[in-house]
Amino acid sequence: MSGREGLFVTFEGGEGAGKSTQAQRLRESLEAEGRRVVQLREPGGTALGEELRKLLLNSPSLAVKTELLLFLAARSELVQKVIKPALAGGIYVICDRFMDSTTAYQGYGRRISRELIATLNDAVVDGCRPDLTVLLDLDPDVGLSRAEHGAGGDAIEGHWQQGLTFDSQAGAPGRRVGGRDKAFHRRVREGYLQMAKAEPSRWLVLDATLPADEIAAKVRARVAELRKAP
Repeated sequence: MSGREGLFVTFEGGEGAGKSTQAQRLRESLEAEGRRVVQLREPGGTALGEELRKLLLNSPSLAVKTELLLFLAARSELVQKVIKPALAGGIYVICDRFMDSTTAYQGYGRRISRELIATLNDAVVDGCRPDLTVLLDLDPDVGLSRAEHGAGGDAIEGHWQQGLTFDSQAGAPGRRVGGRDKAFHRRVREGYLQMAKAEPSRWLVLDATLPADEIAAKVRARVAELRKAP
């Protein structure tokens, strides 16, 4: 737990994987045990973060590096204003997406330099890395079908449906991060799996097609293990 009093858990995955549902279930489970918990989402969680979220959701023609820097700005504010103080105060932090989303979507998906992203992410998270990252792994065809029927509101994945052609370095023509370019989403999935393989102690990879109750139980079990760790 990196010397912190609280525990930091993030949920990652592609469209339709059920991250928000599982984040909420973990929060409810921890609160039922009497734990203090804050549940967050990226981008968002602060006044600036929510404004940047609106900007990202409603700006279909942003340059890819502009988009990257806006996500990072929202993350920096969230880390400094919410996550670090919460963890220092013994509060459990659950976040729907965090630094690994940037590597997966902007690095593997958009093909921005992953070395650049790693450098920027390191500066922004300022040592505040998750104790556990839950990857809800799902075939993009299944996930996109789920999202087609379930995404809406201001969901960062499903809301970006405005047409946008990626530039020559970002892959085949498609749409924003929540769009329907399946090759893009396959790259995102592969990126997630590669990150999990490279750092298995931090990641818990679960089949997102499992029943929600079974997924929630596996997440709770891993969190319980972390609480017992010295």
